[in-house]
Amino acid sequence: MNLLPKSSREFGSVDYWEKFFQQRGKKAFEWYGTYLELCGVLHKYIKPREKVLVIGCGNSELSEQLYDVGYRDIVNIDISEVVIKQMKECNATRRPQMSFLKMDMTQMEFPDASFQVVLDKGTLDAVLTDEEEKTLQQVDRMLAEVGRVLQGRETEWLFGMDEGRKQLAASAGFRRLITVALHRGQQYESMDHIQAELSARVMELAPAGMPTQQQVPFLSVGGDIGVRTVQHQDCSPLSGDYVIEDVQGDDKRYFRRLIFLSNRNVVQSEARLLKDVSHKAQKKRKKDRKKQRPADAEDLPAAPGQSIDKSYLCCEHHKAMIAGLALLRNPELLLARPCYDVIMFDVDSKDPTLGMSCPPPAFVEQSFLQKVKSILTPEGVFILNLVCRDLGLKDSVLAGLKAVFPLLYVRRIEGEVNEILFCQLHPEQKLATPELLETAQALERTLRKPGRGWDDTYVLSDMLKTVKIV
Repeated sequence: MNLLPKSSREFGSVDYWEKFFQQRGKKAFEWYGTYLELCGVLHKYIKPREKVLVIGCGNSELSEQLYDVGYRDIVNIDISEVVIKQMKECNATRRPQMSFLKMDMTQMEFPDASFQVVLDKGTLDAVLTDEEEKTLQQVDRMLAEVGRVLQGRETEWLFGMDEGRKQLAASAGFRRLITVALHRGQQYESMDHIQAELSARVMELAPAGMPTQQQVPFLSVGGDIGVRTVQHQDCSPLSGDYVIEDVQGDDKRYFRRLIFLSNRNVVQSEARLLKDVSHKAQKKRKKDRKKQRPADAEDLPAAPGQSIDKSYLCCEHHKAMIAGLALLRNPELLLARPCYDVIMFDVDSKDPTLGMSCPPPAFVEQSFLQKVKSILTPEGVFILNLVCRDLGLKDSVLAGLKAVFPLLYVRRIEGEVNEILFCQLHPEQKLATPELLETAQALERTLRKPGRGWDDTYVLSDMLKTVKIV
């Protein structure tokens, strides 16, 4: 019985696959490898609790064998009604939690961010039968749908959208760029180990004519591969699944972080932990100080306690937002009046595809900004954290703010994507840079009075040296 198509184009035909599975019957057909050949890689990168989507499942036994070893949350789709019916009948009793659905992978019916893993074992090859425009468009639709239903940073505008990836490649200075996501819950020993594992596969995707010994640089958006202890995890009715974890930073200090799993690579909130020191340990430390120590000796922070370092601000843009209080001219207002001399927005968006991840678009609509204006004192300051990679959208946001708040300062945070906007109602209140620095220094003196816990390492006047008036 010959199951091979007359031409490769038939691989993209629904009729071909209906006839294929009718003739093949219930005997499994494995593309490119069996479960035993692939399980080492699959078990390494897929966790049993994760939601898995298998596209173009056919009658492969891969999903069944994954289910039998503990992967219960598996959804399988295929365009062939024949094979879906066969697989439902085979698994209805033995594997009741696994589902099989007739569905086109280029027009999936799942909501955004429905799965942690999408598994394809040959379907892309069945679609990419030539390089004609129609075929390439079909591939683009398939990959766009895969990106849409996946959770994680790969669905953000910068990584998941064509314009975002072009901007990322341009900023990195390369014409060809591969993005790889490191997922929460997987264990990574170090960036060196990740690079060693990926290097061979990366070279398979190199352009034709590239020297075999050419070194391919690996760039990282963050070195978050270290000690991580989950303290609590739950589900919020507003923000979905979240986790609170203690993470050891590059300087060996510990930080407690809140992460919303719908946007896993954004630290929603972070506090620095102080190490707990018992009375006995304090006495020993005093005694040890009397001993001669090498000049280069250094105490590494101990395991974290439960005390929070209240003087710590985790982000540079937080420092810039605090520096914006200098625009009040009289910082003592903060300590005396309970009205709204200052309004601050530092809110992330739940839609990572917009090109603006902070704030949500509703927070910069004219109607909402007018409400902010209505509760701000005449000499007050509205401070906003803006993260917008879409330049056209950013221009629109700035124009909208300018229409409500005629006096607008912008402070770009070096090394970050944040821009802090300081908005005021009266252009005649505009301060030149020397005046700004003088009022910032006055604010520093106010905040550093005894008992206020302000860290001397924060120099607010430095935050205002590069402020620009829009």
